Amino acid sequence: MENFYLFGKGELAIYCAELYLSKFKKESLKIIPVIPEPTWTKSLTLWSKKNSVEIIDYSLIKNIEIASGSIGLSVYFDKIFKTELIKKFERLCNIHNSPLPKYRGVNPINWALKNNEKSHGVTLHIVDKGVDTGDILDQEIFPIDQNMEVSDVYSLCVETGKELLNRNLFLLSSLEPKKQNNENASHYTKADFDQLGDRKYFSRQIPD
Repeated sequence: MENFYLFGKGELAIYCAELYLSKFKKESLKIIPVIPEPTWTKSLTLWSKKNSVEIIDYSLIKNIEIASGSIGLSVYFDKIFKTELIKKFERLCNIHNSPLPKYRGVNPINWALKNNEKSHGVTLHIVDKGVDTGDILDQEIFPIDQNMEVSDVYSLCVETGKELLNRNLFLLSSLEPKKQNNENASHYTKADFDQLGDRKYFSRQIPD
């Protein structure tokens, strides 16, 4: 895993980058940050500049030659990867904040709380041409309840994501994939957002 491309944003992506650098040289790490970055989480771009790690603009990556055997990982990236890019990697993976195949797509935490779920989870899976439909590499489930806000469950997802990275980051090319059971699948898009009611935001308090 000496050619690693990290797509993403925030605390969990930074944790992933630091974990990678604990074993490999920074010259083999490429960072593709979400642009613009959200202001509510730590900046992957600033971290990369501080640590002199190469940053690649996502809009330019299709023109970049990616070495054979390269591994890619998406950690809360906000783009759907095109097939041409997926094929450039030995394996391109994603961390998704839901117990796939449930809650594919956007706002999985919000929908889990809206639907009164008793548990939630985080999934590490292979990226394919669908949206969160790729084979599962690892998954962790934890309890939730209706007293929690979206922000509470998000924090649990970040910590659970760290556990998944600790177990799997250096094994991404060799982990055994498991097909998703599409009979249990659910999928939400941005068009569904208004149906979330008081679960639209990190907190149920109405924003100013």
